[in-house]
Amino acid sequence: MTAEHREIIRRIRSSAEAIRQAAASVPRGREGDPPREGEWSARETVVHLRNVLVMVHGLRIRRLIYEADPVFADYDEAAFRRTAVASDEPLSRLLEMAIAEHAQIAGLLETLPDEQWQRSGRHPELGAMSIELLARRVGEHGEEHAAQIAETARALAVW
Repeated sequence: MTAEHREIIRRIRSSAEAIRQAAASVPRGREGDPPREGEWSARETVVHLRNVLVMVHGLRIRRLIYEADPVFADYDEAAFRRTAVASDEPLSRLLEMAIAEHAQIAGLLETLPDEQWQRSGRHPELGAMSIELLARRVGEHGEEHAAQIAETARALAVW
């Protein structure tokens, strides 16, 4: 496996740990409170993260591993997030699912031959997407939202 692919997998795993740590820093009982008007709560951020991991990145990577040139459906992030937030799933369950999906994606990629990382499919609006592109995005997306959750925790701790 190339050093670049090993680094992508490392980032996927480390971003999951960063999410876990950031969520642990949210003041108890404040998981559903937004840090400021119009911003996402920690719970809403984790809902979004879990949904995108499972229904976008994870699903697309799996399809690319097993299908030739798949066409990806569009994903209505806001609608799925609203539905999941309304369901009031506990933050612990949402985190468990997001972290497990990181681990599953990393596990799939660890066994993937380097030449397979360029397998790609098409999104009607976003164009070509390869396994490598999506895998890189898993780690980046996790890091972005871990930072967002940590910032939310800091803001909530102040009030």
